[in-house]
Amino acid sequence: VLVAGTSFLCYYFIIGNKGDLFMTLQKSDIRTQIYNDLREQIFTKKLNRGERLVETQIAEQYHVNKRHVREVLIKLQEQKLVLYIPMKGFQVLGISRTDLLEIAKIREMLESAIFEDFLERATDSDLNSVMLFTKRKIAFLKSELKSEAHKETLATFDKIYECTVYHRMAQMLTEYRDYINLMIQLSFDMPDDIQKTIHNSQLLYKVFETRDYNLCKEWIHIRYSNLVYKIGQSSFF
Repeated sequence: VLVAGTSFLCYYFIIGNKGDLFMTLQKSDIRTQIYNDLREQIFTKKLNRGERLVETQIAEQYHVNKRHVREVLIKLQEQKLVLYIPMKGFQVLGISRTDLLEIAKIREMLESAIFEDFLERATDSDLNSVMLFTKRKIAFLKSELKSEAHKETLATFDKIYECTVYHRMAQMLTEYRDYINLMIQLSFDMPDDIQKTIHNSQLLYKVFETRDYNLCKEWIHIRYSNLVYKIGQSSFF
């Protein structure tokens, strides 16, 4: 009886711990879902600057405790996407023109170092991969398949970030990917933007083909200058 009782207790303990672990993972998944949903709505302007984020309403919508919602909102506040105002609660800060210009500059500086390292260290196989991605991007752009072209852009940069020794720089740029995606979106709001992007992509292909870092700096500067102009003119803000 003692042995059976011990086995039962051990079984109960294991199942109980698994149940607790499942509940912990489930709560973590829900928090991640709330975070991703709110962040996406901020970046797509479904939630506008100054709009209130009522914790009880969000908790009811996702069927969770308000505490989990507050944890998400605090995380978004750390990223300067929302703001807590005493006695009023959280409200949306959104993406400002200044935010995007600063991140564009950060991107220019970090990618300059990452590309230099890549062009020095890349194997022929690495270069063939990014050249193929760039060639496919150009083909998609010529067919006005912007979303498919964007996938090739992401594949190109993922490969470059994977090969660089500057892992922290690459990680920082990965964390800014939502901002960079917004920059790319703003780059296609005029009729001649596709042709400009095709030209820039052809220049990038030549960079990979020749391993010419001076040409790479020219490409980075052209892209940055175009982006600054687009951000300045955009009605998004």
